[in-house]
Amino acid sequence: MTYQQLFDDVIGESPVSTVDVERVIGRQRRARRLRIGAGTTAVAAAVVAVVLGTTTLVGKPHAQTTTPTPAVTTVPGTNHDLDRIDAAVVAALLRAEPRLTWAAKGGPASTTPNWESRPGGLLPNATASSGYRGEGGLRIGGTDLFVRVQIERDGAAAWENEGRRPCSTAAVECGERTGPHGEKIKFERGVWEQKAPSALRDRVPSRYGGGQVVALRRNGSLVITSAMTTGEDSRLPLSVEQLTAVTLAPAIALAPAPTPSLTPRSTVTTVAGTQQDATRLDEAVTAAFRRQAAGFTWTTKWGGKDSPTPLVSEPKGRLSMNAPTLSAPFRVGGRAGGITLRLVRDGRAAWESAVPCPTAGLAGRNCSVTDGPDGEKIRARQLLGDFGRPGDLHRPVLNNNLQVEVLRPDGTLVDLSLAQDKPALSLAQLIDVALDPALALAPPPPPGVGTGQNVGTPALHHNGAELTAATAALDGVASDGTIFLTLDGGAYDRLGTSYVSYAFLVQGAGAAGDGEILVQRRMGVTVSCDTVRSLSADRHERHPHDGECTESTRPDGNRVVSIVSRSSGTVMYDVFVQRPDRGTVEVLLDNRPNTGATTDMPDGDELNHVWPKGAKGGASPPLTLEQVTKLAGHPDLVNMLP
Repeated sequence: MTYQQLFDDVIGESPVSTVDVERVIGRQRRARRLRIGAGTTAVAAAVVAVVLGTTTLVGKPHAQTTTPTPAVTTVPGTNHDLDRIDAAVVAALLRAEPRLTWAAKGGPASTTPNWESRPGGLLPNATASSGYRGEGGLRIGGTDLFVRVQIERDGAAAWENEGRRPCSTAAVECGERTGPHGEKIKFERGVWEQKAPSALRDRVPSRYGGGQVVALRRNGSLVITSAMTTGEDSRLPLSVEQLTAVTLAPAIALAPAPTPSLTPRSTVTTVAGTQQDATRLDEAVTAAFRRQAAGFTWTTKWGGKDSPTPLVSEPKGRLSMNAPTLSAPFRVGGRAGGITLRLVRDGRAAWESAVPCPTAGLAGRNCSVTDGPDGEKIRARQLLGDFGRPGDLHRPVLNNNLQVEVLRPDGTLVDLSLAQDKPALSLAQLIDVALDPALALAPPPPPGVGTGQNVGTPALHHNGAELTAATAALDGVASDGTIFLTLDGGAYDRLGTSYVSYAFLVQGAGAAGDGEILVQRRMGVTVSCDTVRSLSADRHERHPHDGECTESTRPDGNRVVSIVSRSSGTVMYDVFVQRPDRGTVEVLLDNRPNTGATTDMPDGDELNHVWPKGAKGGASPPLTLEQVTKLAGHPDLVNMLP
């Protein structure tokens, strides 16, 4: 359980931009049946809320400055825009509490801000320009806490969900007020107790304080500032007054919304987000595949009985107005498979944030970007097989899984993935299906008119392409010996992947070791020997981040931080490579594979079903520090999450 997940449990329902743990786990199970590896591993604890402490009076919010806020010129959702809001949030936090420093739970404190942010609002069907979400770990007076700031452009709709939520039974302060400039404000603060499984007691506190302020501004936007303690000290060191001051800071604001583009003409007569449109999409997909393969038939499950219509794994996915999704099993003759189709209205952003083609090797030769007959851009790839099949697959080979993305001139995207054990459909056939004009988005409902559906964009992830890129990079660096690699975790939302991690093992020439590859789209801090020591264990669990450290900046602007740690015979190489926009790769490798000890990185208990038995380590890791550095800087990893 991460502090983000714990925080969502305490304060309220998680915003739609967070990882839905149960949904990801369910997707993993379905993916295994469809032979697609996906998802992340997560555990949720049962939370019992109990009111503790005493009520305190709420003072007036800090006086707001009358100085006009400079006009915002950044483009919403871009890195420059995120940097602008980040700076405003950090400044507001420091004004509210000058004593604060930046630190993960129990880690060293730093005066360098470590604040991660991402575009995306609170409402279903949000886009990159709809809002902002930022979060980070702080320390105030010896107390560790987790803080999150969110902005939603459509504040009136978000207020119905956030501002009108009833007070928690654990709240000791809760109410509404009017701000100095007419803002509608809802505040809440309390202390909670929880009972967690014994396996999680060292990771989550048993008592913690939390607080939240929600403000609906007169410009129509909504801002939420939330905080919770992450240690056993349940006294939240931020008052409602301080949280309100941050929430009302005028510089914490979205950039002006982009000018709406003209909606392309469409022959589709249904309305996006309705059941009628879902039925239309079912029929269009069925007809498109049957034109390619006369024996195409939907099935009840992988290898199951025939079905006249697709039995989709997530029926509500088709009811998304801006990114309907259909995923279902099929057969062609005696060969089974599964398809996943996504139609994305904001297709250019989705195309640009997706995994590019690998640069070389087997994966690079089987991925291409071409032009379509009517001005489309087509990215088509055949994926690599998993490294980790015990005993019979030690080097990468192509499997039969395919992916096609088509960016149309109207800006919409068709994303079509195919999983199959034996070839049932070819890449050329999949491209023809993706180019079919009937696979089109329906017009959205008129402004102010809902469809009766409250379905957001499903999590957009390209784990097959991401795993192929990681496999290609590892194979390119560790060309000798045996390699095993498996998807270890990740976070996905409607705007793509925010990070992925891969556990891997290398053995050969009398040496062996296991480690981890972690790729993050936008890290919260510029890496240095100082800042990496304060990284959160949520994503860097069992990463020592100490030892002999060197840092440099390459001519291309990429930062490199290399750490060599030695302890009781264990040697670990830990290398960060970070782009100027803070897209970051971390690679760790040790010389003690699969020991099952609590110091294993990654956890040997979790990977015993994958790792080969009896792998023996040597005096040093099986790759040199130079090779680990080359792997961390491999373009297929550095550019995996653009």
